[in-house]
Parts: sequence; structure tokens; C-alpha cells
Amino acid sequence: MNRDLRTPLIAMALLSTFLLGACSSGAAPDSHTTPSPEASAESNDAPRTPAAPSAEVARLLAPQDARTISAPKAAAGALVLFTDYQCPFCAGMDSVVRRAKDDYGDELRIIIRNFPLPIHENAPAAARAVEAAAEQGALEKMSETVFEHQDQWSQDTSVDEQFQAYARDLGLDTEKYLRDYESEAIAERVERDSQDAMELGLQGTPTLILQDTVLAVDVSNYETLSAPLDDFLNR
Repeated sequence: MNRDLRTPLIAMALLSTFLLGACSSGAAPDSHTTPSPEASAESNDAPRTPAAPSAEVARLLAPQDARTISAPKAAAGALVLFTDYQCPFCAGMDSVVRRAKDDYGDELRIIIRNFPLPIHENAPAAARAVEAAAEQGALEKMSETVFEHQDQWSQDTSVDEQFQAYARDLGLDTEKYLRDYESEAIAERVERDSQDAMELGLQGTPTLILQDTVLAVDVSNYETLSAPLDDFLNR
């Protein structure tokens, strides 16, 4: 990818990791390291209106078959969340994004992508569980359930049966769920999401991107998300 297209997104992604609670991929400097000059320079710039991403960045952010929780026909833009279901900070962001769906879902396309980090052993399986549920239209229900019980399954050595129980409790066709959970197609979807995140230069989760700009969202203060969305939508 052309570096000129990546730099603003990468710098803001790094900066958001330093400023807010996040799980790190392990590739970025630790939280006590001073941000790079590139990232610091971004932080001193005046806020700008998120612009439509370049074609290459748009392809990595929002492929045509990306999972959505909101997809209005005349969307003003896209809000993309890269999440890790074993990351405790992602649990908080999940509820914030679902609230944003209620408030802005008729104006924004809201996309959920997987970015299971190497530091979280059970995160890939959790991502597959949510993806398998999404095949039956239950992405939000399964993601909410997985986050709600995160403490229970995060330390388990085998989580397959636990996730299958969640699918059963949600009223899903468990045979279909299991086929999808174990399928190459679902595994490849999770892997592609991760590869896209890494190619974009993302360093951790949750990462929330509006158009071409990573948002610095404090999950305890909804206004840190609603304010930039209102500005973007000229509300």
C-alpha cells in the first residue's frame, strides 16, 4: 500500500492506543513509551472532518461482504469497528457501538471486523463463534453474549462446547452453527479481517474508524463518539 495513504490512519491508531484503554497486539510500543513524532504531530493538528478513504484503504476497511449491524441504502459514511472478543476494553466498546446504531443507524453503515490479538489464546475461537452466529442473523446477540461471559471462557482450555451452548441458548440451529464454526470459510473470514487490520497498521483493539479517521473514544463517555458523529453528519 502507498505509505502516503496509510500514514494518517496509522498515526491516529497508534495515538488512540496511548490515550485510551486498549489491548495491544504486542507489535506496538508499550503504554509507557513516548508516542512516535509522527503520532504526536497528529495529536497537535486541529480536528478535521473525516474524508472518504482512498479506494485501497476502503477495500481494507470495508470489503463488500463485511458484517454490518446497520446498512442504510443511502449511508452518509461508514463506521468500522475492529474488535477482539477476549479484550476487556472491547466489551465496553461493543455497548457503545450498539448505542450508536440506535442513534445513527439510519445514516451510517456500521461494520464489525475481527482482530483477535496474539496475546488472547481464545479470541480466534470467539470470533468464529460470532461469525457462525452471524450466518443465522445473530451477530449482535452472540457478540453480546460472548462479551457478557468473557470472564468465564477467557481462561478455559477448550471453549468450543461453551460457545455451542451460547448458540443453543440463543435459539440458533446448533447443527448449522457447528458446521459454520468449524468451516474453512469462517476461519478464512476471521483471518482476512486480521490481515486487513495489520495491513492498515492497526496496533490494538478496540479500534473504531469513521471514514478514514480513527476515533479516540472513551467508552465511559458516549459524547466522545456522538460528538464526532454529529459533526460528520452536520447535526
